[in-house]
Amino acid sequence: MKIQGTLAVIIGVPLALWMGWGLYVIYGTERPSYQVMQSLNNQVEIRQYEEQTWISAAYASDNSTFPVLASYIFGQNKEKVKVAMTAPVITGEKMSFILPKEIALDNAPTPDGQAIDFSVMPMRRLATLQFSWLTSPERVAKKTASLLTILKDQGIATQGRPFLMRYNDPWTPPFLRRNEVAIEVQG
Repeated sequence: MKIQGTLAVIIGVPLALWMGWGLYVIYGTERPSYQVMQSLNNQVEIRQYEEQTWISAAYASDNSTFPVLASYIFGQNKEKVKVAMTAPVITGEKMSFILPKEIALDNAPTPDGQAIDFSVMPMRRLATLQFSWLTSPERVAKKTASLLTILKDQGIATQGRPFLMRYNDPWTPPFLRRNEVAIEVQG
């Protein structure tokens, strides 16, 4: 009995801490506000997003592109200003971070050599399909195909290319992660 109790503590305490970290990240990170316009099923929503300011870098891989953007927000900019991390991290042809609401093009810190583009994403309507766990290319492709099929079956016209939105850091337990595939819809 004593061994079982010890094992429960050895396993339970780290698991509780890991889950606590995941919940802290989930509830402690700024996310863009949106209005749900329509729910197509329990995973797919049509959302209206407000204007956002983005920083982006050409996407090669998570391991090579994320550090470029992260260095900028962690203070490696000409003003040496740290910028709060927001969620989601957006991956498509580029990887993008949404800047916090109080930062716009006219007051954003200047990159310090990083190949970063700034853009203003206008108000837009997105169809999203939410899922948890990991985001392997195969899984993302399957979820994207599901989203596009649902939209086609509903007669909803899309524009542009689908993209991935990841809301959690890599240390969040996979079962607590929030991921979405999304595409802009017309109307």
